[in-house]
Amino acid sequence: MSEQRDRVTDTEPLPSAGSGDPRQNRGRPLGLTLTFVVAVLVFVGVGLLFHAQAYSSPVGTEVAKAVGTSTVDGVTMAHVTLHFNTYPDASGSVNGVPIHPGGNPSWPSYGPTNQYQVPAHALVTVYVRQYDSGGSLNNPWFDAVRGTVGGTAVINGKTVTSINPNNVGHTFTVRGTPGTDPGFFVNVPLPAVPGDSQTDNGKYETITFSFISGSKGTYAWNCEFPCGSMVAGFGGVMNTYGFMSGFVHVV
Repeated sequence: MSEQRDRVTDTEPLPSAGSGDPRQNRGRPLGLTLTFVVAVLVFVGVGLLFHAQAYSSPVGTEVAKAVGTSTVDGVTMAHVTLHFNTYPDASGSVNGVPIHPGGNPSWPSYGPTNQYQVPAHALVTVYVRQYDSGGSLNNPWFDAVRGTVGGTAVINGKTVTSINPNNVGHTFTVRGTPGTDPGFFVNVPLPAVPGDSQTDNGKYETITFSFISGSKGTYAWNCEFPCGSMVAGFGGVMNTYGFMSGFVHVV
């Protein structure tokens, strides 16, 4: 085998740097230029897509309702409230308001919007009705309530710090986008109900929790329960913007 390699090396030497057909060398800068242009276009396209996502909403933005002031750990701050629901069928409507315009009947969704606006450094109390069925989390770390006032949530009138990781409908998980309050994090697991109650029996779980909003900026939220398709349940609805993800705008 070594003799064959030696023979090839002697009779067919590899071209040295700068050698070869000059016509091939002239084609290389053009190929590199085209590759660079395509890469730039892809980068700009992705950037525009995320920019559009950050400031669009299926049904507009829910602006938190001011309800006065509250004192937390000796600090008095503005107090606001938000309300939203989670549904097993994104194609339906509630009180005449579409859950998600053009929604897929086999996809769950937050509704009636995925965009929320709250003031900076305020106490935000969130009221959720969870109508969807569920199952087991891929990562049970998300079964715990994190980042809320007292590290708790109230589920059906009971104060909890976590729920059964095998009975989760969705999670509401919030974190800062790049450059915005990198230490901010909120996670609240939302327990499942038996069956898809929006269509089966109308039952729901009630979840209430409060957190203190961060500095001004855009924060992303998403669901960490694998309610989609394909790999690990995070395809389909999970990677389609506007159903199980959105933004909290802190102003």
